[in-house]
Amino acid sequence: MKQDYYIGLDMGTESVGWAVTDVDYNLVKKRGQDYWGVYLFDEAKTAQGRRAFRTNRRRLARVRHRLNLLQELFDSEISAKDFGFFYRLENSKYFDEDKPEIARGKFLLFNDEDFGDKEYYKNYPTIFHLRNALRTQEIKDVRLLYLAVHHILKNRGHFLFGEQDFNVNDASDVSGEFEKINRFLSENDGAGFYREKIPEIFETLCNENLAKRERKEKILKLSGNSKNKLLGEALNAVVGLEFSLSKMFGEDRDFQGENKMSFTDSSFEEKLAKARMALDDDEADFLETLKKVQSIASLCNILHGKEFISEAKTEAYETHRRDLSELKKYVRENCPEKYALVFRRQAKKVNKNTSGADENEKDDKKVNNYAAYIGMDKGKGFAKCKKEEFYAFLKKEIGIKDESILAKIDEGVFLPKQISAENCDIPYQVHLAELKAILANAENYFPFLKQKDENCEMTVSEKIISLMKFRVPYYVGPFTDKETGFSWMIKKEGLSTQKITPWNFDDVVDKDASEQKFIERMTNFCTYLTGEKVLPASSFLYSEYAFLNELNNLKVNGTKDLRVKNILLDYAKTNKKLTLKKCCEQLVKNGLLPEGSKAQDVFSGTDGDFKNSLSSYIDFKRIIGDKADLYRDMCEEIILWITVISDKKRLEKLIKSNYGTVLSDEEIKGLKALNYTKWGRLSKKLLDGIFETDSEGEVGNVSIIEKMRTDTENFMELLSNRHNYKRAIDLANSESVEDKNVTYRAVEELYCSPAVKRSIWSALKIVSEIKKVQGYSPKKIFVETTREKPDGTRKGKRTVSRKQRLLDVYRKNLRNEKELIKKIEETEDSKFNSDEDKLFFYFTQMGKDAYTGEKIELDDLSKTEIYDIDHIYPRSKIKDDSLDNRVLTRKKINQGVKQDIYPLPAEIRNRMEGLWRQLRDKKLISDEKFYRLTRSTPLTEKECGDFINAQLVATSQSAKAAIQLLKRMLPESEIVYSKAGNVNEFKNRLKFVKIRELNDLHHAKDAYFNIVVGNVFNTKFNHNAAVFLRNNGTGNYDLKRLYDFDITNAWKAGDENRIRSVAEKNTCRVVRFSKTEKGQFYDATIYPAGKNDKLAPVKGKAPLNDTSKYGGYDKETTAYFMLVKSRDKKKKDKTLLSLECVTVLADKNFRTAEDKLKYCEKELGLKEPEILIEKIKLNTLFKINGSYAWIRGRTNDRLVLCNANQLWLDNGSAKELKKISNHFRDVKKYNNKDLPVREEEFSKEQNLALYDLFTEKLGGKIYAGLPVQGQIKNLEKGRDKFEALELKDQLFVLMEILKFMQCNSMTSNIKLIGGAENAGKNRISKLIQDSDVKMISCSPTGYFCKVVDFKRFL
Repeated sequence: MKQDYYIGLDMGTESVGWAVTDVDYNLVKKRGQDYWGVYLFDEAKTAQGRRAFRTNRRRLARVRHRLNLLQELFDSEISAKDFGFFYRLENSKYFDEDKPEIARGKFLLFNDEDFGDKEYYKNYPTIFHLRNALRTQEIKDVRLLYLAVHHILKNRGHFLFGEQDFNVNDASDVSGEFEKINRFLSENDGAGFYREKIPEIFETLCNENLAKRERKEKILKLSGNSKNKLLGEALNAVVGLEFSLSKMFGEDRDFQGENKMSFTDSSFEEKLAKARMALDDDEADFLETLKKVQSIASLCNILHGKEFISEAKTEAYETHRRDLSELKKYVRENCPEKYALVFRRQAKKVNKNTSGADENEKDDKKVNNYAAYIGMDKGKGFAKCKKEEFYAFLKKEIGIKDESILAKIDEGVFLPKQISAENCDIPYQVHLAELKAILANAENYFPFLKQKDENCEMTVSEKIISLMKFRVPYYVGPFTDKETGFSWMIKKEGLSTQKITPWNFDDVVDKDASEQKFIERMTNFCTYLTGEKVLPASSFLYSEYAFLNELNNLKVNGTKDLRVKNILLDYAKTNKKLTLKKCCEQLVKNGLLPEGSKAQDVFSGTDGDFKNSLSSYIDFKRIIGDKADLYRDMCEEIILWITVISDKKRLEKLIKSNYGTVLSDEEIKGLKALNYTKWGRLSKKLLDGIFETDSEGEVGNVSIIEKMRTDTENFMELLSNRHNYKRAIDLANSESVEDKNVTYRAVEELYCSPAVKRSIWSALKIVSEIKKVQGYSPKKIFVETTREKPDGTRKGKRTVSRKQRLLDVYRKNLRNEKELIKKIEETEDSKFNSDEDKLFFYFTQMGKDAYTGEKIELDDLSKTEIYDIDHIYPRSKIKDDSLDNRVLTRKKINQGVKQDIYPLPAEIRNRMEGLWRQLRDKKLISDEKFYRLTRSTPLTEKECGDFINAQLVATSQSAKAAIQLLKRMLPESEIVYSKAGNVNEFKNRLKFVKIRELNDLHHAKDAYFNIVVGNVFNTKFNHNAAVFLRNNGTGNYDLKRLYDFDITNAWKAGDENRIRSVAEKNTCRVVRFSKTEKGQFYDATIYPAGKNDKLAPVKGKAPLNDTSKYGGYDKETTAYFMLVKSRDKKKKDKTLLSLECVTVLADKNFRTAEDKLKYCEKELGLKEPEILIEKIKLNTLFKINGSYAWIRGRTNDRLVLCNANQLWLDNGSAKELKKISNHFRDVKKYNNKDLPVREEEFSKEQNLALYDLFTEKLGGKIYAGLPVQGQIKNLEKGRDKFEALELKDQLFVLMEILKFMQCNSMTSNIKLIGGAENAGKNRISKLIQDSDVKMISCSPTGYFCKVVDFKRFL
């Protein structure tokens, strides 16, 4: 007889915990063992790193392709002059003896009798001198022309301005950019630039005689001395100063730690890429426009009024030469003893880090002298420096008094360099102008440049110019005829083998078909509907959904009002920036609020100003007027094109060809200037094609978006059990899926990160195996994926310490509260997060009781019999532990007056509203908290139902994706969401100790708790909160006492001890996912010859394969291992058994079994090898001399192992370890390694007992086969030293010793007790014939195992 069973899943980014129980929560037994466990795997990384390498490879390949085409154009002409010229260039990287005879010689470039490299560099000290000369002078040598053109094509500049022609010295050419800036400023309450002042503003921007701040101040005066914060930050950006994204776009964004940046910073692009996700398209476009203006101003400074870049660079060279002579003369005359210090390479002294300080801390002994400034300082122990660092060095070390030098330093023009970071601001148009001038002059001397190709009707000069201007359209992708996951180009029929050049590109490539394929690749799938493509985030439909989802949360005086919504929706159709202040003004204007109303007094339900807007609709209305309403489908298609096509010419052509009869040329020009880049998460069908069904399954005609337009419910409320949209979505998914089997392809199509996809796929494999073992599907599966953010903070908020938040508020709004400010400053960060947050509430309430207003005695704060934390919304009804729902009050008031009721008693509200309003106005409490405190109506059935539904319905993307696939895989099972917060609360009720650092078993135990808690909530509330409340009302449940009473088929009162005893078992199986490594062959750095004798060659062919000359790569990537039997070279009668590494590169080159044997003989040096097991994957489990370990890799000829023996501790010891773990969690949280230890929580006696216990554990049999057990001697010798350590150091050492027994590959720092800084490496010889070794291959749950005893091979 089949018995119902449950599966619990705890899904993380590096593990999936699982448990199988019967309906009474007893663990199911299989083969006499409890059936629960943990499946470990490495977190899946995004493709960002690989993409960066791939992009760089493509860029370099395209540069080579461009230069090869140039060489072909010059080949016949140069060969006639100097047949060996190209041979010398191509072989210049080799030693002379490795070059072909024709490429050998004294010089690399010119080898004529009367003209060699010496004469060349005398005439042209730099390439810019050559370029400058070739524009006007007679060109006698075609090789000189080639070198100049080669340099221009190789370093052709950026394409930020597209194909736009402009005069860098003409302000009218940038007036359009200023117009864009003004439009954004006006839409976001910023003061703009006066149009008539733009020429003068631009002139000021380009004035290099003014410091950056002086330029900013002058432009502010020209802009009417505006004190607008947004304008100020925009000016910081365009003059090259540091600017703040949070000041520009709002404080409530998560800029990934990159809030402050500068356009002149070399890492700007990298920083912006991190912060980009927090910006909308308008904001990103605004930043790009500011960058354009800054680049043009920077270019003006580079050109110094010159027409061509080579003129400016030649002048810079001469200026540098004169300045250097002046500086040398000054040093010789005033401080000759410092001449070497100033001009010669100086090795910096590197101090080894022994104090535990940050290893990335800057070395103060770095010498920022002239050698470092010009880049001569490149060897080991040397470092380049910035211009500002060099200037500071000169002032400090030689105390320059010369006014001429000081003036140049202050202006930033002393010793200018030709090659500098500012060169990245040079657009290709500047180089192109010079190229055209050089070619025009050269045509007078070299007739071949005017020769026309009959096939394309282009001259050689025109081809060179096309090489300069041509860029591969991004929608075409890489040039390759191979079908790969990273290429999608389609050639025209019959031209599949045709070579592509800039002059035949349009004839060979099918741009339309390639573009269509690109669009298909770019579009992700809907979060809710299987197989449906998502909308662009800027589409009218999606932006309307996003805006309504915010607007429908807005409450005025505690209630939602359709009239309010419609007024604000109309206002949003003409205004991109919707602030609560503006909302309030509109409602007053329309008579829905009285005069004098303040936003903070009337609004609730929203987290500050609106984050979404109808910006794309406003853009289209501005450009095409009423056509935006009449031709909505046309607008949606154009927005899709704008999102995926950045080639503006291509976009214009596409719009004109499809809608040229509807739109004028001027309108098309306006539309092509728009920039949209982001994608939504939902599809058109979900928003406008899913209709609510009635109880009998009849489909209505009200879509989700229509319901959001006509009602005040948000998206998640519409998907709750009060409506039937969820049922309609499930029905649509079941109908759309032809194949009910879930493969990895289904996971691949999910709109979530690689880490989440790997977790989901692992969970699906586990569930599939459990079903196979059990023989039938589970009754219920309980899923928990993500952890709730602490303190109720929402994702996207900046993480600022509570102490800093308080200081910011007090210093800004409560300057007179000096005593409270002083107390905050003197208090450690960590204390604001401890003791139920009492100290934090003390300061947010200005030291007063929230319900009486009486002063709270700070010294008595920790006394639980005096002060208490109260929940405003009672926890019996709504479990909300956020800061907005808790206050600090006296215990007697909480228990005697407030009790467990809501709203707050009228006597408290009437007495305290004044203080609460003051706290709200001073930004100490939020509008939401003020609303909860002052509200006079009880919680409604809908509010209670919404909260309970939140405990039953998945909200995170990963949880929804997992549940969707599980439903598809097991349609007969009920999939239940188990909320982490409820599980954690239940574990606290049981006083269950969880220590992540101790072992991996906690994942399985969390999965077990997910079953218990998930089933209690699911059963108690009838799977549907709305139905429960309709039948029972809001008074018939108490969340605080949920486990105090029996719940039929879910819970027996008093069952906590039995549940805890099950969870405390340590019988979980632990399996690690084994893999074959793929990807990069080596560490990407090319090391010089002599680093070591195991370098891998840069190229496989001679001469670069000689690493003794040309260096090579280090750290070859291990793909997997082989078990190989061979003969000992010295003792011929001895058989060797070894685990041999196979590198990724070697594996790629294997074609036959013979190749593997040759690899063993030639590369590994084995005698008479016999491959016994061809592939042993990384992370395979071994039992070595009685100890379990996973094989992780190798170092030289030694195997790197990872301990696989899980550590257990008794409850008392576990509790002590938990306290230590919490301390170091706070150290990490506050980034403070000197965080004081709470001495009342720890004692040296307890620490010593834990030290002895760890020593005993490490000496146990389970570690006997691992090298880490050798650390026992260090622990025994170091016991006295440990006993003498300070409390803080003892805790550090205990956590380091724990690493010896953790199941990972970390090493330990036990220097404080006389050990090594990197102790505990588990490495053994690859020769294993003398050891007792067994290989164990396991399925995901560990139920199916195969053991191979290596003794049988001897």
